[in-house]
Amino acid sequence: MKWLARSLRNLSAHDYKVLHALEKGMKTYEFVPVDLIARYSSLRKERASSILKRLHDFKLVTRQIADYVGYRLTVHGYDALALNVLADSGTIEFFGSKLGVGKESDVYEALTPSGRRVAVKAHRIGRTSFVHVKRARSYVKRGVTRSNWFPASCKSAEREYAALKILHSNGVAVPEPVYLNRHILVMGFIEGEELVSCRSLSEPYDVLELILENVKLAYQCGVIHGDLSEYNVIVSPESGVFLIDWPQYVPVKHVSSRYLLERDLHNVLSFFKRKFGIKLSLSEALNYVTES
Repeated sequence: MKWLARSLRNLSAHDYKVLHALEKGMKTYEFVPVDLIARYSSLRKERASSILKRLHDFKLVTRQIADYVGYRLTVHGYDALALNVLADSGTIEFFGSKLGVGKESDVYEALTPSGRRVAVKAHRIGRTSFVHVKRARSYVKRGVTRSNWFPASCKSAEREYAALKILHSNGVAVPEPVYLNRHILVMGFIEGEELVSCRSLSEPYDVLELILENVKLAYQCGVIHGDLSEYNVIVSPESGVFLIDWPQYVPVKHVSSRYLLERDLHNVLSFFKRKFGIKLSLSEALNYVTES
């Protein structure tokens, strides 16, 4: 994405018109006909075709030649639309290095115009297995395919942004939500290391207590993580914790909330038992989290 951010400077207003036209057309077409792209972008067909070839060279669109010539956005093309908004809104000024790559997201460091460090998370739903995603995530609609993952990725980002707004405003240790556009979420930057990567902890029981305390605070906000494990807990240099990756959260009143809460706690307790020899029963942890 860093190279893409630099490439945005080479895109014109007409280039973005065509990208927007493709985004609109992909709601009904897998590959959008050139005639329709021209109409949506208010450009002559010859001009639209010329721009599409240029965008194809930039790897922002891909082409299909079958019964008709059609185009669709690539991952980079969709990124370009969102990044352009982040730049125009004054949210992001400079992109830094990649912080992490997950099964369903990429995270980058960035700077705001004021010099504040932030994390930019691009949701990539369906990158590994769309069949698994549709089975695991209730908000992924039937009919969404690998070639059109954009709506599901947007929904994932929207859900995480909504969860972070609730949790951060109520004192739960999560990244601060800063800005959202399409599938890209901008959050406050947090220092630390994934729990799974920590070779040692000076006070592992204290870290476990902090995790449970924040799970409890989230529960009191009416929110259950739904996918908590040692892979989405960040331990800060001061041995504080942050809970990250919230797109699969469920409300406490959800029909599967109890099962998901128990699974979250089981994952965390199993890790601490296996890595640090700490034994705490699931029932004890569950009672602590749910007691009023």
